[in-house]
Amino acid sequence: MAQYNTRQKGLLLNCLRRNSERAMSVEELTEMLFAESDTPPGKSTVYRLVSRLAEEGAVRRFEDPETRKAKYQIIDSEACHHHLHLKCVACGKLLHMDHAQSERIIDGIFDDSDFTVSQEETTLFGVCGECRTAGGRK
Repeated sequence: MAQYNTRQKGLLLNCLRRNSERAMSVEELTEMLFAESDTPPGKSTVYRLVSRLAEEGAVRRFEDPETRKAKYQIIDSEACHHHLHLKCVACGKLLHMDHAQSERIIDGIFDDSDFTVSQEETTLFGVCGECRTAGGRK
């Protein structure tokens, strides 16, 4: 099936790139696009586009642990597939783990349990340093 680079897809990708540090719901993306464009795509179009981008591997799909809603975040580059990610459950920030550190963790899991971890699909959830400091959490 042919893929088209529509104006709506371009607007969405630009929005995701400008906000690459956070994951956003379809509603949040739709609101941002409405504020930024004279002719923004509708909610159903945004949903269809992010779903397709997730299937293509251009964005990651997360489930918000509090709302259980799907959130989407752009994947920065091909190198993004070759390390683990750390996702802050408080602010939504996505941190890229060092490749060597990712390999040590993955190798340790394999050595201990004979289990192969998929780096492309693995995100560790927790609280980032900024949110921990702001909230007094360790």
